Amino acid sequence: MGECTCSFQLVNIDIFHAIIRAVQLVEVVGDGGVATDLSVRVGRSSVTLETAEQKSLAPHGRRLRSGNSPFVRVFPPSPPPQLVTAHGERDRVLKQSFSVDKIPDSLDAIVIGSGIGGLTAASLLSKAGKKVLVLEQHDQAGGCCHTFIDKGYEFDTGIHYIGEMAEGTSTRVLADQLTEGRLDWTKLEDTFDTVVLGSGDHKREFPVPSGKGAWEKSLCERFPGEEKGIRKYFELVREVAQSAGVLLGVMKLAPRWFTKLLVWSGLLKRWFPVEVLGMSLQEVLDSHFSDPDLKAVLAYAFGDYGTAPKEASFLMHAILTRHFMYGGYYPRGGASEIAFQIIPTIERAGGRVLVRAPVREILLNDTRDQVVGVQVKKGHNVFDILAPVVISDAGLTNTARTLLPEEVGKGCGLVAMADKLRPGMALMTVFVGLDGSAEELGLKASNVWAFSDSDLQTQLDTYMSLTSDEAVKLAPPLLFISFPSTKDPTFAERFPGKSTCEIVTVSPHRWYKEWEKERVLHRGEDYQSLKLAIGRQAWCQVLEMFPHLEGREEYFDVGTSLSNQYYLGSYSGEVYGIDHDLERFTLETMAKLRPQTGLPGLYLTGQDAMTCGFSGAMHGGVFCASAILRRNLVSELAGVRMELRDLKKKM
Repeated sequence: MGECTCSFQLVNIDIFHAIIRAVQLVEVVGDGGVATDLSVRVGRSSVTLETAEQKSLAPHGRRLRSGNSPFVRVFPPSPPPQLVTAHGERDRVLKQSFSVDKIPDSLDAIVIGSGIGGLTAASLLSKAGKKVLVLEQHDQAGGCCHTFIDKGYEFDTGIHYIGEMAEGTSTRVLADQLTEGRLDWTKLEDTFDTVVLGSGDHKREFPVPSGKGAWEKSLCERFPGEEKGIRKYFELVREVAQSAGVLLGVMKLAPRWFTKLLVWSGLLKRWFPVEVLGMSLQEVLDSHFSDPDLKAVLAYAFGDYGTAPKEASFLMHAILTRHFMYGGYYPRGGASEIAFQIIPTIERAGGRVLVRAPVREILLNDTRDQVVGVQVKKGHNVFDILAPVVISDAGLTNTARTLLPEEVGKGCGLVAMADKLRPGMALMTVFVGLDGSAEELGLKASNVWAFSDSDLQTQLDTYMSLTSDEAVKLAPPLLFISFPSTKDPTFAERFPGKSTCEIVTVSPHRWYKEWEKERVLHRGEDYQSLKLAIGRQAWCQVLEMFPHLEGREEYFDVGTSLSNQYYLGSYSGEVYGIDHDLERFTLETMAKLRPQTGLPGLYLTGQDAMTCGFSGAMHGGVFCASAILRRNLVSELAGVRMELRDLKKKM
């Protein structure tokens, strides 16, 4: 859970590239999309759009791109640099406090928020020659990628594991481009997840192995009577996940007039099984299987995007399942290495990443139809910072409801989108510091997903309906259990003789809402007692599964939805942005929920621009930078990936 991530692969990249390039050409020729004599020829492997003027332009037509490419065409492999562990050196990168004298002159863009979506967009623009200022409200950069050290223990706050990080994958190539190859990734155990259903004498364990077809084979052996359904289910997962990249890419990057054409004409059916868009995860499972344990095991990772099975989009679940098909990875040096290695790429172009810089509002011109900058509030002082482009990594809801004047948010359609799409599920994290190394405690680089029963939906609904007074007496029905110290090979040398455990579970925001206006660390004894009591219930469940950890606890703290609001700036304690339910993945919503907001100069990036998690938010940054630079960066990235693959073959 947390920021475990989900992403997509553009496996049909030729189709995607052809579609986007063709519609971009139409926009250039037709001056903003008003093209005359437009004809469309569609095949299963190509798309061609032609206008009467197109032949006269080719092959010497106007360029469709602006600015430089942010990608290095051939990025030579090199060993990772020596890890910087001195706190002072790291703070000079991650904790540069806001002051007026640090604001660069002649900014090209301002980014609100330094999560991976904001940093990705800022880094790509910087690599294309733009000067970018990133403003972060917290005291360190990174969003869900930041870490904290307390009483000798280091904890991550969201990066628990990431899929598709093997060398040569599109996600890895993008991460290497952003960090210039200075960040290494460590693979988790082959059995990276274990699903536990029930407890005591009724406990059943189901390993989730990595590798091509490994999990499918394991489930067929465990549930021989369901083998036919299992084969069909994974075939559907592959079909949907492989097509999802093209679908999301076209719906979010192509002009709105073209997405409307695709929907109206039915052309999308040639590349994507559109009937799946209206199906929940629970519907698909019920149509394939009868065994409740098998359904629960296949649905276990819904916590990675935070939507219960009966409401979750099967499209999202298929993307996630494919994302982790080859296992999980973790950044060497800890999650904070991600921001630490990206920020210098922004600074080299003259930009800055400044913290303790809460943006109060987005500034507009006199006619209130163009974004011109942002206003930062520091104490009793306010500072207007101007730039022609503002990128919000604060999420759709925050952008629509808190950063823009109400009438402006309504006018550009963002308020309507925020009304239509609800914030995602609020989560609680329990942080436990343990006396003893991973080796001494017998801990492995893997995760456990524990559920009280195989009927995940009923158990979740029952728990979420409880009052806080009732919740303190009951064990949470869902636990994600992680040992981050086992995943980072440098942890043992940086924190010898210590280990960490993190537990993530559901915890409704309404349980803590009465303390929402109180200052952090000053919310009173009742708040402390409530969160610790619920956290202890979760820890007691962990000790049932890991009894040898009894008595090894040296540190214990709990973060609630209020913690997520304060440290991450989330609207109502959610960590995955807007909910990943069926409404979010309708064709209309996918087309509208894009980097362009309808308000000139304002763009969205991150999870809400694409999908949740590290990789989803990172690709949201790619789409955002594509829209601003008017370049098909997805296709350019695919080209870099192919060049690297060819280079490796020659070595």
